[in-house]
Amino acid sequence: MRTYEPSEFVSQLAANQLVEPMDLTLFGLVKADETDSSVLLFSSSFSCEQWVSIPVSLISSVAHIRNVKCKDHQHPLAKISLSEPNKEDASAVLFMQLFAQARATAPAARMKTSNGGRARQGCEVLTFDDVPYLCCDGECWIML
Repeated sequence: MRTYEPSEFVSQLAANQLVEPMDLTLFGLVKADETDSSVLLFSSSFSCEQWVSIPVSLISSVAHIRNVKCKDHQHPLAKISLSEPNKEDASAVLFMQLFAQARATAPAARMKTSNGGRARQGCEVLTFDDVPYLCCDGECWIML
């Protein structure tokens, strides 16, 4: 999601130049890398055994949703918004486009609503320590 200054948004809206934003968000467990402060460790797995290093320079924002139990300890559950890549970096642009496309078509990213069965975009069900969470637009709720 891109943020605009109000005048820039109005100008691009009037000129019909608003580009569809890429969904570059991740939900998962996070922890600090004890050896490298330039990365954030991220895990979308159900346990905290597999971690991916995300360079902090690629992150536009992090929302701490809540702490979740993981075995005998806790980790923050976070929503990470990745920055849109520099247009001159063709590899990064391709990766982000593929990532956004995969997110848009992933079955887990669409939840049925009670009104007519329409799909609700931007939602995921995440399970941590056998506890399911429904995460939509940066907020997560325990599913009972």
